[in-house]
Amino acid sequence: MKTLTAVQQSGMKKEQFEKLFTEHSKMVYRAAYSVTGNKHEAQDVVQDVFLKLVDGGLTLEFTENPAGYLFRMAINEARQRFRDRKRENETDDGLELLGETPSDGKPLDDAIRQSLLDAIAQLEPEHAELLILWADHGYTDAEIAGTLGKSRAAVGMTLHRTKARLKEIMSAEKEGERS
Repeated sequence: MKTLTAVQQSGMKKEQFEKLFTEHSKMVYRAAYSVTGNKHEAQDVVQDVFLKLVDGGLTLEFTENPAGYLFRMAINEARQRFRDRKRENETDDGLELLGETPSDGKPLDDAIRQSLLDAIAQLEPEHAELLILWADHGYTDAEIAGTLGKSRAAVGMTLHRTKARLKEIMSAEKEGERS
């Protein structure tokens, strides 16, 4: 009796899976990293996204836009991990910080990044996706529209409103710190 791999059991040929992984794993990683801010969690997200694809028996023939589908999976998985980590109140390595933080500027960068990630987490998931594609990946609104299957005008307007909302959230948080 022959043992089938998970890829073969899913209905996707090994070559199809390898091609899909090769073409999209970096994009999935960047999307995950932009949300989690942690390379190890981002790597875990990549693994989980492709495992869910295989475990779900999906062949991606049901979608015309595999990149958009995988991007959405990555963002959703990464946001869930970010929320879980925030609830657990862990640092990057899962350990409490010990002693004083060094004054080399890095903790400040981490604090700003964390504040930005917290603000992005308050946005609607679809709006956060647009913002991440634009700011972190450098996509134009036309490229985002193509990736997500939306019109360029809708992406442009939503992106404009999302940036304004993010600015409001960040300003409110800054005002809250001053009070």
